[in-house]
Amino acid sequence: MISSIEGTVSQKNKESIEINVQGLGYKVFVTQPLLNKVKVGQKMKLLTELRIKDEVPSLYGFLSDAEMEYFHYLTSISGIGAKSGLNILSLISLKKLQSAIASERAEVLTKVSGIGKKTAERIILELKGKIKKSCFSEKDIRNDNLAIDALIGMGYPAEEARRALREINIDQASDELTAEEKIKKALQYLSS
Repeated sequence: MISSIEGTVSQKNKESIEINVQGLGYKVFVTQPLLNKVKVGQKMKLLTELRIKDEVPSLYGFLSDAEMEYFHYLTSISGIGAKSGLNILSLISLKKLQSAIASERAEVLTKVSGIGKKTAERIILELKGKIKKSCFSEKDIRNDNLAIDALIGMGYPAEEARRALREINIDQASDELTAEEKIKKALQYLSS
């Protein structure tokens, strides 16, 4: 089993890179954001997963444990293979994926190419229990709670306030927003 690989990027194409390790080239399938960022000649280390389909081995590479963990989660779902799992991680950020699953927003996942409504609902159903509270920062949770309390104090029903915050968390890199910024964005959402 090849659990990680470290070497120099010697080639890249539409869906994979080749990493040269002491004269031996390994083709590694990676997410699109990583593919866009990596440069030929760059040294890099990836966590890897070896998959064999129809007797053909394929190596999948990830920069973080979290990406690899969600790759495992996604590919454990019936109907989602390694290429589909990698495609999902390419087209939606890990934070948005976690938020969509936690808030049960299938429509966020259906925006990913190749994911229909039933598959999106199955992803949510099967992964909801695996989402850890720790995937959301304490600061983000505290800011959400402050924003919800403020919206309730302004007279909005609690469910509307929560729905507005869910929308913001899916559409934004929400851990970068202060409670005040979340309140402003929630008010914009609620007034539209």
